[in-house]
Amino acid sequence: MKPIRNLSILVIVLLVGAFIVLRVATIYIPIGKVGVRTQQYGVFGKKGVVPRDFGPGWHREIPPIDKWETYDSTVQTLEMTRDPQRGSDRGRDDVQVQSADGYAVSVDVTVKYRIMEGKAYELFQNTGGGDKYKVVVRNAAQEACMGLFGQMRTEDLYNPDNRRQKAEEVYEELKISLADNFVEVIDVLIRDVQFDPEYENKIRSKKLADQDVELNKSLAKAEEMKGKTQVIEAETKKLVDIITKEKEAELVRMQAEADLEVATITAEYERYATEKRADADLLAAQKEAKGNLLVKTAEAEGEKLRNAAMQGVGGSTIVALEAAKNLNLSDVTISTMTVDLLDLDGMATKLGVQESR
Repeated sequence: MKPIRNLSILVIVLLVGAFIVLRVATIYIPIGKVGVRTQQYGVFGKKGVVPRDFGPGWHREIPPIDKWETYDSTVQTLEMTRDPQRGSDRGRDDVQVQSADGYAVSVDVTVKYRIMEGKAYELFQNTGGGDKYKVVVRNAAQEACMGLFGQMRTEDLYNPDNRRQKAEEVYEELKISLADNFVEVIDVLIRDVQFDPEYENKIRSKKLADQDVELNKSLAKAEEMKGKTQVIEAETKKLVDIITKEKEAELVRMQAEADLEVATITAEYERYATEKRADADLLAAQKEAKGNLLVKTAEAEGEKLRNAAMQGVGGSTIVALEAAKNLNLSDVTISTMTVDLLDLDGMATKLGVQESR
């Protein structure tokens, strides 16, 4: 029973000891950081800075043998601006540039950079610990901006394309100069440019004068164009009048040709109709004459036949009948003593009917 208790105590002591050693003899490098270890004494190796970077995790730290320096391994921002609330440093921190024509220009610059991968220990050897490398970056950025933007005339700084081109030149210069300090430049941005108030007034006056010049040019151009417009209008009106007259003459000519054509067609029609009417009248007269001839011939033939018929007994009978029809006697007294009304032959003889032979 006693040995078990002693063993338990030993285990607890070992665990406590291990925890104390872990806490005292190690260091934790968080994500986004990189560590540099310096061996103050040559107990576990060569004395001095260990020639490699230590990434996130647990690492040996035995005081006073080991000494550590940690750096930010992410992309960092250097903000140099007039706004004291936004800059990387307190207060006004913009880049003061003197342009090629002697005017003061304030430039807000943003530089994106980071410590080169695997080069933190060399940066430590070159610049030392803490934020000393940030001072190097700031000084290099200010020097590059003042040198390159100082080559530009103030008027050129008004042009955004010129500013972007010059920012590219600053980026290339910083990329070279900071590479020797083991800093990688990601980008250089020109946020804003503010000019000397005296120059602002001068530019404003110049712009107004330029605008007046352009306005006068525009007015002169407008007058010139107005004169050209009037000439064009007159020429156009003249051309329209000519075209109108030519059109009217063409219409008259076309109307005359149409009238002539109509008159020709009408005359041709009248001639044809007259010819046809004459032919029709001639044919009608011929037909009528022929009809009349036939009628006369028929009448003559009828009369001839009638006369022939009148020569016989039938003719005297017809004459008697006609004579009887023509008698108009209102009151006749016939004596039955002398006339026998039943003697038809005798009556006929008295009326002129001849006896048949």
